[in-house]
Amino acid sequence: MPGGIELYGYYVFTHGWGRVLTVMSPAGAAAVRKTVRVEDDVDVKSAIDRLTQYHEKRAGALDRVAERNNIEILNKAEWDARKAALGDSIY
Repeated sequence: MPGGIELYGYYVFTHGWGRVLTVMSPAGAAAVRKTVRVEDDVDVKSAIDRLTQYHEKRAGALDRVAERNNIEILNKAEWDARKAALGDSIY
């Protein structure tokens, strides 16, 4: 685990069909932003009290981010269950 924290991700698409990876951690959103490293082919969107989102500018960029940062990719049911279990600690 980068920085020794657990990272969980979920892929979604924007209205324009761009791919987005939302990432959460029991360590909180600030730890996610501090830990996850990206290249120029990814835009990072973050705000207080929101999960960090990584927007793909080039095909395959988010897969590389997930692999490089050891982000466990979850399906929708797994994401919802993990998010509920972690509660407000993810923000």
